Amino acid sequence: MTAAARVASGKDVRTYYGDTREPEHVEVRTLADEIRRVVRTKLLNPRWIEGQKRHGYKGAGDISKRIGRVYGWEASTREVDDWIFDDITRTFVLDEENRKFFEEHNPWALEEIARRLLEAHQRGFWNADPEVLAGLKEHYLEVEGWLEERMGDVRGDFQGGAIDILTAEEVADWGAKMREIKAKLGG
Repeated sequence: MTAAARVASGKDVRTYYGDTREPEHVEVRTLADEIRRVVRTKLLNPRWIEGQKRHGYKGAGDISKRIGRVYGWEASTREVDDWIFDDITRTFVLDEENRKFFEEHNPWALEEIARRLLEAHQRGFWNADPEVLAGLKEHYLEVEGWLEERMGDVRGDFQGGAIDILTAEEVADWGAKMREIKAKLGG
């Protein structure tokens, strides 16, 4: 709604967050303040991070999902401060201990985090600290190397995340092709 209102009006749009966790103490804050609060108390909180690390693969994935939400807030509302993306990068990509955690438990989550951060910068959502951005690019290449090593020998035309585009005629033949494959496999 925020993005649509901005485009339709051609103006900045004020966004607010209503905190109703405690019905007897409802608070309304700007969305920017709420994002800052959530980032400080959860995402960048060392105790929260250590709690996520205890969950290994899933914890790494949950960290990645939360960072994806921060990206989404910025993409749709433009309410995320640059320092937040800088600190996310410093905490999860540039910090050696946290990088090792991701390498051991879920390198795909760190690849997603780094790729999303690079996209935020490329799309103009984040005016990155130049040193932070340089470190992000360097470590992104390192993470890609981890993933390539884990793939092992790959044969054929495999490319992770490849998308095949089919014509209507090719789709029409699927039923016959599937029956043919099942017959060959004895099923």
